[in-house]
Amino acid sequence: MKTRRTFFLFLPILILFLAAAGAAQQRFYIDLKDRSDDLFKVILKPEKLSAENKIYQFASTAPGTYERMDIGRFVKSFFAYNKEGDEIPVENISVNQWSVSSPEKVDKIVYTIEDTWDSKLKGNPIYLMCGSNIEDDNVLINGQCVFGYFHGMQSEPIKVKIDYPNNWLLGTALQKDNDGYYDAEDYDQLVDSPILLGNLTEASTNVGGSEIDIYTYSKKGLIKSADLLSSIDDILKAESDFMEGLPVKHYTFLFHFENVSNGAWEHSYSSEYVYKEDSLTAKLKEDIRSTVAHEFFHIVTPLNIHSELVAKFNFVKPVMSQHLWLYEGVTEWAAHILQLRDGLYTLDDYLNVIKQKITVSGFFSDTVSLAYLGVHCTEMQDQYANIYMKGALVAGLLDIRLLELSHGTMGLREVIHELSKKYGPDSSFGEKTFFNDFTQMTYPEIAEFFDKYIEHADPLPIKEYYAKLGIIYHSTAGFDSTKPALGIQFGLKDKKLIVRRAAEESVNKGVLLPGDILDKVNGNEITMANADDVFKEIKKMKVGEEFKATVIRNGEEKELTLKLGPTQIKNTFEVDPNATPEELKLREAWMKNL
Repeated sequence: MKTRRTFFLFLPILILFLAAAGAAQQRFYIDLKDRSDDLFKVILKPEKLSAENKIYQFASTAPGTYERMDIGRFVKSFFAYNKEGDEIPVENISVNQWSVSSPEKVDKIVYTIEDTWDSKLKGNPIYLMCGSNIEDDNVLINGQCVFGYFHGMQSEPIKVKIDYPNNWLLGTALQKDNDGYYDAEDYDQLVDSPILLGNLTEASTNVGGSEIDIYTYSKKGLIKSADLLSSIDDILKAESDFMEGLPVKHYTFLFHFENVSNGAWEHSYSSEYVYKEDSLTAKLKEDIRSTVAHEFFHIVTPLNIHSELVAKFNFVKPVMSQHLWLYEGVTEWAAHILQLRDGLYTLDDYLNVIKQKITVSGFFSDTVSLAYLGVHCTEMQDQYANIYMKGALVAGLLDIRLLELSHGTMGLREVIHELSKKYGPDSSFGEKTFFNDFTQMTYPEIAEFFDKYIEHADPLPIKEYYAKLGIIYHSTAGFDSTKPALGIQFGLKDKKLIVRRAAEESVNKGVLLPGDILDKVNGNEITMANADDVFKEIKKMKVGEEFKATVIRNGEEKELTLKLGPTQIKNTFEVDPNATPEELKLREAWMKNL
């Protein structure tokens, strides 16, 4: 009886849906006019199914998330019907898979799936910008959170029609056909194309012949798309200058501002941002500019430069790429160096970015190589963020090395251009051969660079390489007695702060030991959510003051008294006033687009 009620509930929608259907492998219909239960009501009209298509797959994860998602957890109902409207038996055989007993008889699939933002499920939390959301005045659809595919049909074309309120706007990179369907060439493109609907504002511009659209949901109406466009238009121009023209004809930015803050997620022809709503303050504006600079550059990596593991993603059991350093590290480097080269950063601005990345990278393990982190990123979430720190640092050093070897005529930017021409969106490089291919395009010495700093975890030659530019780097430069510090380097393990090492001059050396887990400060438990606030309070104290801490050492609690010493000044850069003509020439080449 439950099955029949579900079918007749969807029947009026289904009649309209089937009447419009033509010859396509998969057509989806979603009704968003009824949003009262936080469920996506999905109707799928498949064609030409056979026995080999008996498994309907929901995504275990998605490209660019680097986390386990298991979207099948959110499915609330799943039914299959033949042309007569009779139910075909189905079985939920695993968390992400439904088996259809007679796929060749299937005329339609009807299922409901919960939005991820409001789900009460525990474990494997999904980042907001990678999830789905249904509200009275807006809806967010990330393809992997709502749609699935039959095994053997991941590469088949897909059409999607969405019924939503007439006064809403819809933003997506997908193109709409004359019948009102959004077209995706396959499941990968559908996942690669988020959709934002609701009470949105929109703005558009043209950058070097590329159409740029911005769609914005702002719950209180504090931020408009036009405001965002005026904030990032110089970033978009700098990106175009860096790339010598944008490699896409259209691009869509999707912004969501409410009472939540999470981050951003890149896609081939769009990117999506979830921020806490506030007026467009200078701080928020700078955060958005920096994030946009990174996400937008993904139109180069991995859209135009990617391995075969990225080209056709395995949504059943993903295999991660050792070249995450390229997709995220190089992208993060480019996001900042292009601002230096377009005059949006001063040299000091850029060197401060490098300083921060060196400092933050110190919180992570120095024995994990970038290649290893790429392959194992889903199970190494505590180390994952280092790809944006050490990955960007390594990309910057690679740029300097290439400029040195070419006598200032070719840096990483120029190699990226050549790689984009060689591969592009429709061709992939070899996962195992890329280092060799890159070396053959450049210089034999680059093989040693890859071996030391990407395939292995040798200490980065920051001082040596920046000296080639006439820039002096100091890993330490005295103390600042006006700023208190513990003199302890922490790392992350299982979402806890773990002591990695104490500075030789630290007053807490021998008190805190490597491997200690910082559990409490003054009786308050330390979590990832409150760690920043706790340390902000510590910074308000004075040099010489003490406080109580509880650590977990070898599985046992230890009560300690910690003392604040002066802050050691670390990771400073200065321009060498005695730089040689060769160093000045190389720096000049480094600071511009060749």
